[in-house]
Amino acid sequence: GETLGLVGESGSGKSTLGRCVTRLEQLTDGTVRINGTDISRLGRRRLRPLRRDFNIVFQDPASSLNPRMTVAEIVGEPLRLHRIGSRAERARRVDTVLDQVGLRPEVGRRYPHELSGGQRQRVSLARALSAGPSLLVADEPTSALDVSVQAAVLNLIGRLQSELGFACLFITHDLAAVEFLAQRVAVMYLGQLVEVADWASLFRAPRHPYTQALLSAAPVP
Repeated sequence: GETLGLVGESGSGKSTLGRCVTRLEQLTDGTVRINGTDISRLGRRRLRPLRRDFNIVFQDPASSLNPRMTVAEIVGEPLRLHRIGSRAERARRVDTVLDQVGLRPEVGRRYPHELSGGQRQRVSLARALSAGPSLLVADEPTSALDVSVQAAVLNLIGRLQSELGFACLFITHDLAAVEFLAQRVAVMYLGQLVEVADWASLFRAPRHPYTQALLSAAPVP
């Protein structure tokens, strides 16, 4: 049920870490444990049934949604791949998840190009949550959106987390978003975690020089 914000400059390794956590990249060292199970060395066959426990929302919904599939097919794909429920049950689940992310059921008949950027990111979020994961990795989910839409998506992630209780690894370079959404913050610099603390302590008294520089460089409205 916790959100861990992962911050750092571009190229520091944040997205690579997120992809390693979800096993989209193969680890060269270290371990990843999901619900106590080390998934870092599992083969494809043993990993497949565990994949419903974690999912990822990518930075750009325009490139991460299949343009040839309807919204209902996109959101229902994890259910179909994991063989969850009958066809009718999956259709009802798709409608439920679309409602949870603030989209009407008729949106399910549309294609991604017919939606706004904010709507596409809501579809990405619905797809990631449809199978009921216990961990959501959000890889800069608002950076490709208009500023006016970013707050709505952040509010949506926060509300869904409080309702569904999943853990969230929230990857971003937006310190204001981290302060709004995260309970703890991890700071990454050149591929290393240099500081991890609860957000209040980190923003009040950063200890690592890079964290201090990162916070001092943030624009003040």
